[in-house]
Amino acid sequence: MTTYIKVPCSSANIGPGFDVIGLALNLYLELEVTVTRKDSSEHSLNCRITYEGVGAEDVPLVAEDNLITRTAVYVLRCHGVRAFPSETHLHVKNPIPLGRGLGSSAAAIVGGVFLANEVGNLKLSKARMLDYCLMEERHPDNVAAALYGGFVGTYLNELSPEDTERLEIPLSEVLPQPAGGVDTGLRPPEPPLNIGHYTKFNWSPAIKCICIIPQFEVSTAKARAVLPESYSRKDAIFNMQRLAVLTTALGNPTPDPDMIYTAMQDKLHQPYRRGLIPGLTEILQSVTPQSHPGLLGICLSGAGPTILALATENFDSIANHLLNEFKKEGITCDWKLLSPAEEGTTVIRPSATSSNAGEALTYASSGVSIDAGNQLVKRIKASTASTRRPGADGEIGGFGGLLDLQAAGYTDAPILVGAIDGIGTKVKIAFEMGKHDTVGIDLVAMNVNDLVVQGAEPLMFLDYYACSKLDVEGAAKFIEGVANGCRQSGAALVGGETAEMPGIYKEGEYDAGGAAIGAIKKGTTILPDTASMQAGDVLIGLASSGVHSNGFSLVRKIVETRGLSFHDTCPWSEGENIGTALLTPTRIYVKPLLAAARRGLIKGMAHITGGGLLENIPRMLPKTLAAELDAKTWPVPEVFKWLKSAGRLEHTEFARTFNTGLGMVLVVSHDNVRTTMDRLQEYGEQVYVVGQLIKRTDEDCIVQNMDVWG
Repeated sequence: MTTYIKVPCSSANIGPGFDVIGLALNLYLELEVTVTRKDSSEHSLNCRITYEGVGAEDVPLVAEDNLITRTAVYVLRCHGVRAFPSETHLHVKNPIPLGRGLGSSAAAIVGGVFLANEVGNLKLSKARMLDYCLMEERHPDNVAAALYGGFVGTYLNELSPEDTERLEIPLSEVLPQPAGGVDTGLRPPEPPLNIGHYTKFNWSPAIKCICIIPQFEVSTAKARAVLPESYSRKDAIFNMQRLAVLTTALGNPTPDPDMIYTAMQDKLHQPYRRGLIPGLTEILQSVTPQSHPGLLGICLSGAGPTILALATENFDSIANHLLNEFKKEGITCDWKLLSPAEEGTTVIRPSATSSNAGEALTYASSGVSIDAGNQLVKRIKASTASTRRPGADGEIGGFGGLLDLQAAGYTDAPILVGAIDGIGTKVKIAFEMGKHDTVGIDLVAMNVNDLVVQGAEPLMFLDYYACSKLDVEGAAKFIEGVANGCRQSGAALVGGETAEMPGIYKEGEYDAGGAAIGAIKKGTTILPDTASMQAGDVLIGLASSGVHSNGFSLVRKIVETRGLSFHDTCPWSEGENIGTALLTPTRIYVKPLLAAARRGLIKGMAHITGGGLLENIPRMLPKTLAAELDAKTWPVPEVFKWLKSAGRLEHTEFARTFNTGLGMVLVVSHDNVRTTMDRLQEYGEQVYVVGQLIKRTDEDCIVQNMDVWG
């Protein structure tokens, strides 16, 4: 029987909220707990520990020494159970940096309390679990955030003298040896009831957290030792004033950068800790909302050394600046873009999926939020309405999308054309970069470009968005991108589906699909018109905007094998990073191609998607003809030159994977070449004569002079 416990990391203080406020973030300690039928084993305290992730070389794997299992044993012994009741295998997966100010010890303690609750079947409420956590982690900000999730404010009760007499489990930073181990008394002291209290504040979905993580540790004890025993009234008032404003300001749907930046200043802990973190004051003062638009505020995360920057956009620019500031001090850092973990610690049991021990189950407790879905619909209505066109009003929220063909200009029954497609693994880069609008454009482009090659006018579009937990802000950005693509192509966004599916997708990830419906007027030639094609017809290529939306599994592999991050400076383009460059959206060719097709200039079109030139061009040709292209006739974008070189791609592999710089290839008669090119250029397209049709022998697509690709 295996149970899964998932505990978020956390950031404490958030500027002026020293020892008061905490924020759970979506980087998780995961405990995989397997209990056998055996009552005992040769392992210490009847528990075998395995571990992967951060700290694997240093974290003790003996139950008496490991913080998670020592915590669990303390809770069990408070209930008269000396060790794990049945043989237990605890497998720990930890991505949380240790000793960096991201609540690694709080996550371990909360995980240990939940572990005891599960193996001992204790049925503790979350409020009681908080009491046990606070017997070890004296300061409630991190543990309350990790336990309950979200953005929390906390305080502790004043304890009576009798509650503090026994010191085997003292109120301290870390559970010391031998507490929880073999030398602990038969019945260790149970925590008083309701030691700590918390409340949840609102958090604007627009705000993300940039975590700059230096590659050195600052112990909590050392960070506490530099603090004074008392503070001036002036400094105390300074922090209290800002804290009162900050907890409300961070929940506003439209955050105020100037207010938040000022409200995140502190005089109680950061000034005293600057000696522990080289350049701290200068680094914190090096960015402002004016110097870096999108920044809201910056502070130490917990005791440090991690720096927490709150922002609504330009995450890479802000992060790269801070990384460079640390470099000036000779300090190497990693960075992560994180979001609040609203659900807190969750438990998945073999027979149930509830994170609320002892509480009634709800759809929300299983991981699906109807409220978040409703919030998203409200958020995107303006975007969808902006796509209205004759015959479709762009309204959403009904059970289906409607289109009036006559109002759309089709008085006679037209031929309807449908297309369905997705984005592929390009979304993995969107996750990494925290940028979701451009892949929304990609989704539309992949569909409407497939419609237009048949001569169809896109009329309506529907999208499908599936995720583990709905991030309203990220999803709204994605739909805004979809609406942008619809406006470019003239299609109305008439509906869609948002699916929350916990356990199917990783936290913070999603997949999307779309379907477009278009029409061809009665009596109009459906493309490709293979009957009219003949040897000598000319191939015209339209420039792509880059990689578009195909081949990204290979792209990501090339970046990985070169030891690069998507946040690194772009090798082929100055002034931007790899991820941002690769997220350039797919070009939408609908309007120029329809204009040319309606004049009878085009015999066939091929949308160059997965399969590249070699697989897609033959799809528009009759079996008697082949395409012959000359690679010298169009420029290859710098991104493709780098990918081909860095991946050591053979010419044929390159041509059958990527568009190589051509997003569309057309067949036109020799007499119509100039007219067609002029028409397309009027719409801003870059066009090239790239080849011709020839009689087919063995191959259906031949690319000459591929050596120019290098």
